[in-house]
Amino acid sequence: MRRLMTVLGIAVGVILVLLVVVVSFFNINKFRPRIQAELQSKLNRPVTLGELHLHLFPLSIKVDGLTIGESPAFASAPPFASAKEVYGSADLGSILHGEPKIESLTLQDPQVELIRNAAGVWNFSDIGSSTAASASGKPSSAEAEFTLNQLKILNGQVAVTNERTKSPRTVYNHIDLTVTGFAPGKQFDVDAAVHFPGQGKELLSFHGKAGPVAESGAEATPIDGRLTVEQVSLAGFNSVTGGSIPPNTDAVTSGNADVRSSNGTVSCKGNLTLTNAVIQGARLNYPIESQYDLAFNQITNQINVTSATVKAGPTAVAIAGTVNAGVTPSSINLRLRTNNASIPELMRLASLAGGKANTNTQINGDITADLMATGSIKSPDVQGNVASNKIQAQELVLTNVHATVKMNNGVAQLAPLTAGIFGGQETGTITIDTKPARPPCSINMQFTGVDTNALLSAVSSAKDTLYGSLAAQANLSFIVDSSANLAGTLNGTVNFDVTNGHLKNINILNEVSRIGKFLNAAPVQAAGGTDLKKFSGTLTINHGVATTNNLAAVLDQGSLSGKGSLNLASNAVDMHVNAVLANSISKSVGGTGVGGFLNTALANKQGELVIPVTITGNMSHPVVTPDTQAIAEMKMKNLMPTTGNPSSLVNSLLGGAQQQPGQKNKQQPENPLNSLFNQLGKKH
Repeated sequence: MRRLMTVLGIAVGVILVLLVVVVSFFNINKFRPRIQAELQSKLNRPVTLGELHLHLFPLSIKVDGLTIGESPAFASAPPFASAKEVYGSADLGSILHGEPKIESLTLQDPQVELIRNAAGVWNFSDIGSSTAASASGKPSSAEAEFTLNQLKILNGQVAVTNERTKSPRTVYNHIDLTVTGFAPGKQFDVDAAVHFPGQGKELLSFHGKAGPVAESGAEATPIDGRLTVEQVSLAGFNSVTGGSIPPNTDAVTSGNADVRSSNGTVSCKGNLTLTNAVIQGARLNYPIESQYDLAFNQITNQINVTSATVKAGPTAVAIAGTVNAGVTPSSINLRLRTNNASIPELMRLASLAGGKANTNTQINGDITADLMATGSIKSPDVQGNVASNKIQAQELVLTNVHATVKMNNGVAQLAPLTAGIFGGQETGTITIDTKPARPPCSINMQFTGVDTNALLSAVSSAKDTLYGSLAAQANLSFIVDSSANLAGTLNGTVNFDVTNGHLKNINILNEVSRIGKFLNAAPVQAAGGTDLKKFSGTLTINHGVATTNNLAAVLDQGSLSGKGSLNLASNAVDMHVNAVLANSISKSVGGTGVGGFLNTALANKQGELVIPVTITGNMSHPVVTPDTQAIAEMKMKNLMPTTGNPSSLVNSLLGGAQQQPGQKNKQQPENPLNSLFNQLGKKH
């Protein structure tokens, strides 16, 4: 038995030696012209093969370089495909018979150039198109023999140019591909992976089946498998996609999707999660999660979004519609719905999608919306309905908001808008440009029943100064900026009417009593301020400085009228005020016998005391002094206002036109302090 084993061992050794000798002296390179010609015929492309070498362990053929030329229909300097080293395994018997049959191929570091022309045709669509077929439509015997147990691409590079969408040439590196069981008319297995630069796995992979290869082209070839994204950073993805991600934006993406392709349409259903997200420099403390069901038509480049949900923390947006990816930038026709979503998070999501939106917006609150977005994805037109329980811009708070919204090029208009504001109501229009870091805003608003002090405190430095119920009409513009005083950016006009009001920090009747040198006790109110039965006027505001020439106030014991300016940012005041005491009050304090008569106090024909004063300083600490110039002109021109028309004197003395006898009274403009700063204000 031992002798038999020895003989068998010697025989095997002799056979191996003979094989080595045969292989060593076998000139596999003589088959190169024939193999090259067959490849050219099968691929319908020019093919260049380098020198062929036969290796025994394992039995394989090494090719010193392979080049597959480009189709004449495509102008490209690089060839369609090239590889410096190609390895093929072959059956020894076929080699010895002079008809080497390649069973598997391995391409090391190949380079592939993919081009799509303006008509939407890929440069690989005609590969193999000249292969003969029988009259029955079945593959010819030559084609039927073309099978491959395995095709491997290791560390490949693929460059993609899409002339139809005018996209720049994009190069993808570190691609691995394995095709198993390829044969014409049959389904085969596909495993592919793309490695992106970065610190994590940075892997995009596909595992599934493809085929049979459609005669009409690769786009019509069926595909069925799963796409997996494992820890791919947006920064790494961006490095190979030509800067398609917004600047200062990054995240780690993971997810999977079931992918099916048929007749040129690829359907995709899956999920994607972004963690450690930074959007234009702003870090998110929670993941962005999405689920989607969509289909992509490779011929028309249309994406049909059956359903999709994007969730950023507590904010969720439902999306449905279509995307035209065949143009640059892509155009959309999408319905967007959200319920009680965070406004800042919606801005961040819009920015991540490429929209023009400021992610550092000073507007906070929730929003429920049903919108249609159309046009360019970078700057879509948006219209629909929105509602909110609460919107806050700095210290301006709106509640129970309802509006119809339109947005174009990042400029949003809400019209008509209704909302609750500081105990009252507002109706009108708001326009805001969401793109700049300091968004400009304009309003045209009507207010009723608004808490005057709360509104002024929210939008100006006039805090705890004027109280009452406000009605107003405002047409204003301003800048929303957390680092600046909103009041200083105000421009426009405000017509206002305050009822049941109270002016704090100044008791005008006390000041009038002091200036008029009343003989008897003055009809003073509480030392803390002045009650106003009615207070109205028109403010013209320029960079936060409000000027007026028709202020009017009705007191319990008289009336006031005034003209001058108030700085809404610094609270500085410079006003000329005319106080008229009612007849009964005038008599009780001494009438024409008061100490200041003809110096600081005068009397009109009804026996009412008239006391002109100036108010300067700051509204928190106003300074009241006699208006000597007004008194002199009053005596000279014999112009005396009355409690019924206190502003007649001020208009005459301070630049207003005196009404001529017989002239009808002109109707005063409506008084509703529009939105003395409708929205988005900053407390100083």
